[in-house]
Amino acid sequence: MRIAASLLALVLALPALAGPFDIPPDQYDETVNPALQRVGADLRVRQMACAPVRCRFTAIQVDIEVSGPTDRPAMERITIAASFRQGDDAAAAGLIEDTLTVLGATMVAYDPGMAADRRSEVLLELGEAALSVGEAHVDSADVHYALSFDDLSGRLKITAATLRAGHG
Repeated sequence: MRIAASLLALVLALPALAGPFDIPPDQYDETVNPALQRVGADLRVRQMACAPVRCRFTAIQVDIEVSGPTDRPAMERITIAASFRQGDDAAAAGLIEDTLTVLGATMVAYDPGMAADRRSEVLLELGEAALSVGEAHVDSADVHYALSFDDLSGRLKITAATLRAGHG
């Protein structure tokens, strides 16, 4: 009986286990760079600017913005974006690869419950959508992924948002 009471007191005293999005936006690079290293990618994410609820990062030509709620230090939305120049197909292919590599590392760090084969399917689906219809929405158990590509501006944007943040 004493052991059960002690365990109950211990469990009640400990904070609830934090999820991957429950860290401040300024720590995005610290969680994604190890995932990039594990897959042998040459990309590294580095912080460019940061305010309490919104931080900007870059990985060569890929821009990342991480934002969170104003009431607590956590993330809600990670937006990965790149701008393409018309007429440079070789550079475009490399930029799509870099963008999807950053997204894949983000999935590993922030959607750890997604199975590796499902992650590959989602990356393929989003990559194909970027090249064809220009828009896609995919949900995992915990994260909503949205892709949009604007032909006129050449801007590709992929957002990973917590399901509690909504489909924005």
